[in-house]
Amino acid sequence: MVEISEVIEEAPTPPQAETNAVDSRSQERFADADEIEAALLAHITRPSAQLHLQNLITKLRKEGKALQRVAASTSAAAGSSDSAAQPSPPAVAKPAAPVEVPTPPKKSPVTTPIITSTTNKYQTFPTHYFDCGEYNSPLVTIYVPLTGIGTHDKSKISCNFTSTSFDLIVSDFSTTNDDGKTKSYRLLNDNLEKEIDVSKSKYVVKPNKILIKLGKVKGEYSYDHWTELTAKKKKESKGGKSKEDPAAGIMDLMKDMYESGDDNMKKMIGETMYKQRTGQLGKDGAMGGMGGMDMGLGDMGI
Repeated sequence: MVEISEVIEEAPTPPQAETNAVDSRSQERFADADEIEAALLAHITRPSAQLHLQNLITKLRKEGKALQRVAASTSAAAGSSDSAAQPSPPAVAKPAAPVEVPTPPKKSPVTTPIITSTTNKYQTFPTHYFDCGEYNSPLVTIYVPLTGIGTHDKSKISCNFTSTSFDLIVSDFSTTNDDGKTKSYRLLNDNLEKEIDVSKSKYVVKPNKILIKLGKVKGEYSYDHWTELTAKKKKESKGGKSKEDPAAGIMDLMKDMYESGDDNMKKMIGETMYKQRTGQLGKDGAMGGMGGMDMGLGDMGI
């Protein structure tokens, strides 16, 4: 009987061990949330990925607080049973201390590293898509996804058009997971594949995206055919080359004639260039008007 009574006396220890285990799990939740917030969230740029991580962090902290309340309740219950068996006024109040432990908010690491611009500096949109439309359709369309843009102040959304460009700007836009911080976006293209009809170009704001509709220029028989949004080569300003070099237009014309012509055409142009270089061009009257132009096949890149 003595041995049995000794085992019963050791029984009160499990409630305290259970309290410590619950409190330990609570602290693990808080530590996990803090580490994810500091180490991962600061390097994520996609808004949807940030939202998922923020939801996980919130869930971990809620679980941590719930476990704290469980630990506090267990400690209070254990203290009450001890006080009923052996009255000891000071020992009952101390286990309730974990309830008052505050969880310091850590909002700064969530928002500060994500901000890459201010209202005075633009950044590019996360993505955009181009739809060249069907054959002979009057418009081409650019889709610019941006969650929540439909509720944004319309006076802070603009898109300017010229015959060769468009410039979309969204100022001071705040997403749902930025804690009130704003970003300004810009999408500029000044080297479109084709010229556009400014009078028929427009932009439309949808709940979660912006549509930019560019009016095609209509030729004699149909609208221009687009294959890409941006031209492969940078376009020169109209008349720019002729102002710098009056002979440039003729040289380009002769180069095109040489490359696209048959053998007789190439032979004729080659002979003309030879005579021009040897000073014989003006003597026989052939292409006399070009006597003052020092051109050759090498000048044309041939």
